[in-house]
Amino acid sequence: MVTFIALTVLILSFLYLILKAKQRQKQFHDAVSMEVHYLFQDRPGQYSGDYRTKSGVFVFRTESKDDALRNLVIKAVKPSHPALVVNLEQIVVVPFEKKKEGTSDVSVRFKLLKKKGELTALEGKGIRISGVLNFGNSKPKTFRTVLKIGAPYQSKDHLHQTK
Repeated sequence: MVTFIALTVLILSFLYLILKAKQRQKQFHDAVSMEVHYLFQDRPGQYSGDYRTKSGVFVFRTESKDDALRNLVIKAVKPSHPALVVNLEQIVVVPFEKKKEGTSDVSVRFKLLKKKGELTALEGKGIRISGVLNFGNSKPKTFRTVLKIGAPYQSKDHLHQTK
């Protein structure tokens, strides 16, 4: 009987955590629209100074869906592919308060580990991000979500020139 109660409590706790995570993810998607793009370095050492390491950047193109959202803070970035490593040395802040229209682009550097395999394209790979949504009139809300990496990054200026 004790085993049954302990198992039931364990299952209910697990279900509660799953529902809470889904609620945080829905809250994020209701407040923010985010796309993730990537760009590999053109030459070794371009971003890191280490000529033996291939690296690049993830570009987060973000747009606010909620007028009360002041900013988004990204605290952790974890790509699903084992060859990609992101080491955030500081948090990344995406401001929305002063910029009511358009998208905000922020970037995060990554390294490609040769031991784990060679990558030429990242489209469709997953990337987990977590952080905080800061609203003007309520307390901050934490989030954790998984996004799919899109096509290679092109700046907005480059896109306008090609049209």
